[in-house]
Amino acid sequence: MIKRIVYFFFALSIISCSTSDEVLEEQNNLQQEDLQPEKILPPYVYTNATFSTGGYFKCIYDNGRLSKIYGKYVKSQTIQFPDTFNSDTFISLTYNNDQVKLEYSDNSDEFIIYETENNRPVKSELYVYDELVTSTKYTYESDKIMIYKDTYNKNREEFITYFFDSNKNLTKSEKLEKSGGVETKLTVTNYSNFDHAKNPFKKLSLINDNFFEKSLSANN
Repeated sequence: MIKRIVYFFFALSIISCSTSDEVLEEQNNLQQEDLQPEKILPPYVYTNATFSTGGYFKCIYDNGRLSKIYGKYVKSQTIQFPDTFNSDTFISLTYNNDQVKLEYSDNSDEFIIYETENNRPVKSELYVYDELVTSTKYTYESDKIMIYKDTYNKNREEFITYFFDSNKNLTKSEKLEKSGGVETKLTVTNYSNFDHAKNPFKKLSLINDNFFEKSLSANN
């Protein structure tokens, strides 16, 4: 998948079978099951990452669901220092019916609670020191997904829309950012060059925004 990003700034500067029938049935089951990647290199998740960054994400599954993912990629804020990757840091996921809780090994004061329907997030809440920081709502339609993020009671807002083609692959996304109710930035991203392989990120959508975006398309 290739991403082309365009930014628009407003005035305020602010991703052994015995029969042929059994063989066919097994193949169909394999096609329907989501992949479970065990190791993922950072450049396949973060467009700014390079293979020289080193390290890889390590995924642990329990009964077909992601239970823990090791690795944290940190983008350097200055050109003097390289990007870093911490292989020991991990995120744990705990499931309770349609609710999933994400906890971070390097920050015990921060966690996210997801509400899901049909294995897709419909709402999430980010807490820091038990205070609600960001609330996110997800709306699904046949050819698009709409997301609304509210941080600190509309102090910062994001309106994100993902568009899909007939093959259920991403074609475009639009993200409008607001600060104090004022539109500050519009980001338009175009997607192309999908192959026919299954998307390996389907079970990793709750980790963060990068993994969520990577999980959306049907193909890789």
